[in-house]
Amino acid sequence: MFHPTAIRYYFRLLALSLCLIVIVIIPGRAFPSLYNTGSAVLLIAGFAMVAFISLLFFFNGFFSGEEKSVFMTLIALGVKMLLSFLLALLFFLVFKNDATGSLILFFVIYLAITVFVILTLTSVLKKKSD
Repeated sequence: MFHPTAIRYYFRLLALSLCLIVIVIIPGRAFPSLYNTGSAVLLIAGFAMVAFISLLFFFNGFFSGEEKSVFMTLIALGVKMLLSFLLALLFFLVFKNDATGSLILFFVIYLAITVFVILTLTSVLKKKSD
C-alpha cells in the first residue's frame, strides 16, 4: 500500500488535485455566477479521495501477490465507480447543485480523475508485464 512506487503515484494524484483546484478557482473568481467555487473545491477533494481509496486497493493487491492482483484491480475499479456514484448523488441531490456550470464542472473533474486512475493502473501493470 505504501510502497515507494505507490507513494509516487499518490503524490501525482495530489499534484493533479492541486492543479485542478487552481484551474477551478481562477474562472470561479472571474465569473462568480458560473459555479460556486467552494463546492467545486469540495468536489475535487471528494474525487481525489475516491481516487486515493481506489489506488489503495489497487496497490494493496499489486504488491501482495499474482493471484490477488487481478482481483484487487477489479475491486479497485468497482469501489471507484460506487464511490463516484455516491459522490454524484450527494452533489446533485443533497447539495442541490443543478446549475449548468456545476454539471459541466462535475463531469470534467470526473473525467480528469478517472483518466488519471486508468492511466496509473495501465502504466503500473505494463511495467509489471515487461
